[in-house]
Amino acid sequence: MITEQRTTSALSNAQLTRRTLLGAGVLVPTTAMALAACTPGGAETPNTGAADGDFTGTTLQIWSGATVAPPAENAAVEWEKATGGKVVVTPVPFAERSIKFAGLVTAQDSSIDLLYAAGGFVGKFGDRLYEDLGNPDLGIDTSIYVPATLPVLSSGDMLAGLPVHSEMNIFIYNKTMFEAAGLDPDSPPDNWGDLYKAASKLQDGDRYGCTLPFASIYSGGYLLLFLNSIPGAKLLSPDRTQVLFGGDEGLQAFETIEEGIKAGFFTPGLSQDVEDYATGQMFNDGKTASMINFAELWGYATGSNPTDFPTTLDAAEVGATVLPGVSAGNTGSINGFEGFGISKFSKNKEAALHFLQYVTGPEFQLEMNLSKTLPSSNTAVLENPEVEAVYSVGPVLAQQGEANLDRYASPFDWEPPIAAALLGLYNGEISAKEAHKSAFEGVQKIVEDYLAN
Repeated sequence: MITEQRTTSALSNAQLTRRTLLGAGVLVPTTAMALAACTPGGAETPNTGAADGDFTGTTLQIWSGATVAPPAENAAVEWEKATGGKVVVTPVPFAERSIKFAGLVTAQDSSIDLLYAAGGFVGKFGDRLYEDLGNPDLGIDTSIYVPATLPVLSSGDMLAGLPVHSEMNIFIYNKTMFEAAGLDPDSPPDNWGDLYKAASKLQDGDRYGCTLPFASIYSGGYLLLFLNSIPGAKLLSPDRTQVLFGGDEGLQAFETIEEGIKAGFFTPGLSQDVEDYATGQMFNDGKTASMINFAELWGYATGSNPTDFPTTLDAAEVGATVLPGVSAGNTGSINGFEGFGISKFSKNKEAALHFLQYVTGPEFQLEMNLSKTLPSSNTAVLENPEVEAVYSVGPVLAQQGEANLDRYASPFDWEPPIAAALLGLYNGEISAKEAHKSAFEGVQKIVEDYLAN
């Protein structure tokens, strides 16, 4: 469920049919001068191209994550036709990404122009690696983007990336199964406790009420699906020097998870290799009554990609709503916002910015959103009547986006102790109280070691 850690997704590669000129992405000479001025000392003068968007002879190298690689590749096709430039997109596996990015910093390597940007990586590398796209001399109109995306792609006062999509976790459920269990298929319970009461009616053989891959080594972030719905609860302080979930709110989140496990609401016995795409396929095959997942997986459940993600469900029986809260009337989730930033060591910064504004701009974003795979990062696109007609999950994303979506991007990795605690809780090896204590103490140690070093 953590977008950075997802396996490669086969997004629709259908020909983009409503292309117009790339006028909105044209850079003016002042932008070229601003980017040139940002080039680190000792680096060659950037290839700035022409002000009208002619980048013949320029090849952009992009290091991407798995989810945003297909949109970048699709956008590259049209950008190359319009500008004469070339784009090479290389997905870098999550396990290798941090060390490769660190290598760019230590070597001041100029061979990569655009870099994957998400909260964790922006938090780690900040202005040591990413160009500041908030520089007013660049003239970037950030008002087009969904407001919640920009802080996630920022480090301190600098904007490290522009968002490609506005993904977040939502609650996706099978209306037919919920109705058969006596639940309102159009308005399911808004809190975990009431959902757990229907666990026995939602279970049928090895099908359970909800599949959430607690056994995954990347499950640490799942705690926030519960903690973020508790008013006032925090995982870490804004400056990331204090661990704040050691009190009653943190314990309540673990106890809510434990309650669902004991009620038989969550699918038991999942292996470590079950992640969000595997969960999505289980849902498509009718092997779970609900899942917490991204809108991309809602699209697959409704038939947007029958080749790579076949579904047995009728689109009309796929429901979507905001996540249940620990208490009624509250919701919280985690964002999966991803995008790209410009390497501060790149020699092709103007071309990189031109492409970045295209892939995150309204023309391409409309095409991407109409494919029902990823929700646009542009507010106006999400509100476009054409999108609303085919992307009915949009209002759910808008409502969920008003809640706490904090993923607590940090210069250190706080997730492993929480993932270990959740695994022990999931397997029945420890209690909620023990899991809470272990997770808190583990994250506390990580923060202390970070501050000491």
